[in-house]
Amino acid sequence: MQYVKIKNLREDHDMTQKDIATLLNVQRSTYTMWELGDVNFPILQLIRVAEIFETNVEYLLELSKNNRPAKYPKNINYIQIGNLLRQERIKRGKTQEEFADKLGIRQSSYSYYEDGKTKIPTEKLAFLAKEYHISLNQVCGEIKEDIFAI
Repeated sequence: MQYVKIKNLREDHDMTQKDIATLLNVQRSTYTMWELGDVNFPILQLIRVAEIFETNVEYLLELSKNNRPAKYPKNINYIQIGNLLRQERIKRGKTQEEFADKLGIRQSSYSYYEDGKTKIPTEKLAFLAKEYHISLNQVCGEIKEDIFAI
């Protein structure tokens, strides 16, 4: 999975891969592999990129045209992500095996995602979001601001 939207935003902001890598505290070569889709772009780093460009994860992954900024927690809770995936799967009346088949993995591997024992790769998370219309912003723990708070 290539991250064309991220590349375009980076270029629109006159930033180099090195600039983004520095902000993410990684080597330029690591960031380059993420942007090109050669290796998994960790969801936590993707959230940081969304914050840099003042947008949201769904927009970066081209799952939404809505580029509004979103707030996320500083640390990803993979157990919470797994629980949300489980809820979404059950809501759709699907089995773990059906979700696993869609992802091209074994059911036991998928169950580790739902249990939070294994971090689900961003590419697989994005696929499930697109296939089943799951809000990735919600899955990533988007913090909704209370507009009525004083």
